[in-house]
Amino acid sequence: MKGAHSAVAEHTTPADTLRARKLAPLVVAAAVAGGIGAAKLAAMRQPMLIILFVVVLVPLALWKWPQAGVLTLLAGTATVEQFRYTVGPRPGVFTDKIPLFQSLSKGSGITPAEMLLVLITLIWLMKGAVDRSWGVPRSPLARSIVLLLVMVVIAFGVGIAHGGKVKVAGWEVRPWFYLGLAYLFTASLLRTRNVLRTILWTLVLGTGFKALQGVMMFLSIRHMPGRPENILAHEESFFFGVFIILTLGLWLFQVRGRLRIVATCLLPFVLIADMANARRNAWAIIGTTLIAFGIAAYSALPERRRGLRRIGAVVMVISAFYFPLFWNKTGTLAQAARAVHSQIAPDARDKQSNQYRIAENLNLALNIRQSASLGRGFGLPIHYAIAIVDISNVDAAIAFLPHNGILWVWMRMGILGEILFWAMVAAAIIRSCLLVKAGDRELALFGTVAACAVVAYVVQGYNDLGLFWFRIAICLGVLLGGVEVGLRLMSGHAGPAGADEELLALLDETEPAPAGMR
Repeated sequence: MKGAHSAVAEHTTPADTLRARKLAPLVVAAAVAGGIGAAKLAAMRQPMLIILFVVVLVPLALWKWPQAGVLTLLAGTATVEQFRYTVGPRPGVFTDKIPLFQSLSKGSGITPAEMLLVLITLIWLMKGAVDRSWGVPRSPLARSIVLLLVMVVIAFGVGIAHGGKVKVAGWEVRPWFYLGLAYLFTASLLRTRNVLRTILWTLVLGTGFKALQGVMMFLSIRHMPGRPENILAHEESFFFGVFIILTLGLWLFQVRGRLRIVATCLLPFVLIADMANARRNAWAIIGTTLIAFGIAAYSALPERRRGLRRIGAVVMVISAFYFPLFWNKTGTLAQAARAVHSQIAPDARDKQSNQYRIAENLNLALNIRQSASLGRGFGLPIHYAIAIVDISNVDAAIAFLPHNGILWVWMRMGILGEILFWAMVAAAIIRSCLLVKAGDRELALFGTVAACAVVAYVVQGYNDLGLFWFRIAICLGVLLGGVEVGLRLMSGHAGPAGADEELLALLDETEPAPAGMR
């Protein structure tokens, strides 16, 4: 283990640590500022100016620092909603107006996020041609993602051949390619340890910003008659769950520094926003990821096992008092108890929601049985043979995108697609656990966060359209790509310093860097 740690240490310096710490706020601020500017241009009905803005400025920066494209994409993913939404009679937070994942003009079907991905792809191809190496990962995870994407393309063709809508099918397949491209670019373009730290900084600052937005929204509507239950988008359940795991990991893995201080300061706001958002699925994510986190930490930190057992005992004692106390309550603090109560003894509203999902799953099962081995394909509406409540006035896409994404994969891509999906999940967890066991605590923390993110991805996908959310797909792709970078660092084959260090050097100062992750 000592040798492995030395192999990693040779690729990082105190100056790198300081520069990485300073890059994260810059990336988040630049992403938000650029998005706000794009939103204003869109409001002025000048989409071509947005295109000109991107075409002129972004390629110049990405050619010099291609790694910045991945970090900017992650920053936008953590802070900008996929769709606009409302909070009762009010509009959602202002970032949902930034058209990062929305078409620039009606009917174009092209989003700024896709423009950024295309630019990164072109620059990656050109730089790879010059260097005669594209740094493509060749791990079992990479192969499983490629095979799944091949199946996605086949299912797209099957759906269109059977009369599926091209536009709908295009939206359905997007998250799979987002995940694959984010994984590829992160694994091939990010080569140093300090950029892995910047990924964590970006997640902490981006998710913390979103939590502050949620708290402000909650304070503004909490006295409203018939107060709306949800204040943020569905995807925040995933990001808040990952944030909680990351913050706990910084303490348990004893990774000191400003990242831990900032994450700890933001944690109360994340918890408040998560509770105020009142998504039952949020507590399923927190519960399952905490179990995964405990298993990973128990394996990676044998000297902390006694403490972990004590923490588990304390949690059980607190739960023994908390759940009876809040079992029949519906306030903000009672949301965790309500999530469990809704599954055991649901009230009228939760019972109606549960019955809808049961009927929806039964219809999906019928669609699966009626489809061929390759599935029904993308772009075709779900055939509802069993009567179900029509909620298309609330969610127009529900005819194509059910809540249960696991059955959605099976229906669209057949049994082979389902097997390949689970193969990707298994490979992702195995690769993450290899990093957890590597012996270096900072990289073990990154592997633990990635493994828990995979668990959160599956839980969100099973309960709440999680496999379709673009933001979750990109975030997971970046984390899994980061795992490949971490494993390469641990093996001592990180490659030459990339342009990311040149970008970080611009932010360098003469002050000494404090120890630990920054």
